[in-house]
Amino acid sequence: MKKRARIKIFINTIGLMENYAPEEITIKMICAYSGINRSTFYDYFQDKYDLFEQIQNYHMSRYQKLMHIVYQDFETIKKDNQKLLQFFRIIFRYINRFQRFFRAIFVTHPQKDVIIKFVTFTHESYERLLNDYTRISDKIYFAHYLIGGQLGVIHTWLRRDCTEAPEAMAQTMLVNTIKMRQQA
Repeated sequence: MKKRARIKIFINTIGLMENYAPEEITIKMICAYSGINRSTFYDYFQDKYDLFEQIQNYHMSRYQKLMHIVYQDFETIKKDNQKLLQFFRIIFRYINRFQRFFRAIFVTHPQKDVIIKFVTFTHESYERLLNDYTRISDKIYFAHYLIGGQLGVIHTWLRRDCTEAPEAMAQTMLVNTIKMRQQA
């Protein structure tokens, strides 16, 4: 029962994040939407900022694990478009599954600090990949260019309520990546 309460709080907080900026959300609102007592809330979280951080950390840790796998298997991914397509599929399925959260932090009520965390981690990961596995010059600018384009695609997809299927988005990213490879 206790674990369900925590999940319920997460889900309902994300629902609130779709409609309210974080500073407008109160613990009273979270408890009311979740159907829990304040004491239950405080069993899991110090305050609403601790809750927001735990939600963000949950998604960030999953993204970090995926990027670690990509790094470890990059030689294969670099040579096999199906492996790269699978990476994009995983990303877009994940975003689609948790689109309420991602739409809230990227589109509805942009969370600058969270976006910066994701972008910074992505940039560091791409730079590491480029340094260790490619001979591309101006790696720092190339990484920024890649991230800017990918972030733009994801932002537009979220803004359009993820109307295209994750598979279609993965294909789009693959095609664009292949075009980039040919020009590099």
